[in-house]
Amino acid sequence: MLWSRFALRYMFSPKSHSVINIIAWVSLVAVAVPTAAMIILLAMFDGLTGSIETLNTALDADIEVVAKRGQTFDAMSIDIEEIGRMEGVEALAPYIEQSVMASSAGRHYPISIRGVDMRYFEVMTLDSYMARGSKEAITSGDIILGSALASSLGAYGIGTEIELYALNRKQLSTLLPTSGISKLNTRLGGVVAANNEINESVALVELTNAQQLLNHKDRFSGIAIKLSDTADKGRLVEAISTMAGEEFDVVTRDKKNASINAILRMEKFAIVLIGALIALVAAFAIVGSVVMLMTEKRRDITTLRAMGASHNLICKIFVGEGLLLTSAGTLLGAILGIAFTLIQQVWGVVKIPGGSIFEAYPVSLSAIDVVVVISIVMAMGIAVSTLTVRSRFR
Repeated sequence: MLWSRFALRYMFSPKSHSVINIIAWVSLVAVAVPTAAMIILLAMFDGLTGSIETLNTALDADIEVVAKRGQTFDAMSIDIEEIGRMEGVEALAPYIEQSVMASSAGRHYPISIRGVDMRYFEVMTLDSYMARGSKEAITSGDIILGSALASSLGAYGIGTEIELYALNRKQLSTLLPTSGISKLNTRLGGVVAANNEINESVALVELTNAQQLLNHKDRFSGIAIKLSDTADKGRLVEAISTMAGEEFDVVTRDKKNASINAILRMEKFAIVLIGALIALVAAFAIVGSVVMLMTEKRRDITTLRAMGASHNLICKIFVGEGLLLTSAGTLLGAILGIAFTLIQQVWGVVKIPGGSIFEAYPVSLSAIDVVVVISIVMAMGIAVSTLTVRSRFR
């Protein structure tokens, strides 16, 4: 196209005034910097979101089956084996959960214990955050605690004795209140260290011991289910709901964390919106370069008109100049942003201070995010260039 040849020639031809070259380079950098910043910010946000989702798998199963009424349900009221045979179900684990009083080293602290067996670690990824001890400790009757809970109880070493107390409703008496208290002697067998929620809430004991302590023999609080990567979650939720009946509720991880997910989506939208506003401001740097070029090429414009060039062609030449500057700046910014993100992924240049479970700040590069950023910056640059040129040649 004829206009593009003129635009390319004006882009790379020497300018009579050095200030025009300076303005062109400044405008290019002004576009490149926000482009790189937006790509890096979105990559950091996606990395942080992915890390949060990974941590959620330590406490929340893909799907959980719980009773709609009451804290527990009879183990025989639902066919667990049938759920395990469903296509897409990779593993499942029943559990029982209730609040108890824990005592150790003269300290008393209310905690919520979860009685589980070894199948639980096939569903959850909690064992990957074991700081001390091992997950096999529960098979010996020991307890696994979050690091904050262990500190609150003064249980600093593996093997520390811990006593658990729970109300035994079947033996509760106003004459002898202590007869209604069940007790379980256990020891610290493992410590989990991850985020604050996990550190302050995890308390795992062996399933049958928990049932005995809580006086809930052959009863569960829920069934945690892990799905395969190829599973159809929607179909499985519907199938399990139909099989379990109206007395049970089938809850997905997304449903449990719906409010958090909504907040994260809003935050990402806010990042893109703020980035778009910055890109709009940066695009105005293109205006200076295009206007200066139009001023310098007044004679060329007069010559072109004398040779029969249309008004539309002249406009396209200088809009094309703005397009070239925007494209160059966007390309440079995209390269810088992608390069920094990949370096962070491989070498973890930016560290997280304070003893976080993540040594380096997590990042995740998304091709969709890169395309969105490039599209926004290009759209802003083209729009500003077009409006500027059209206003000058009315």
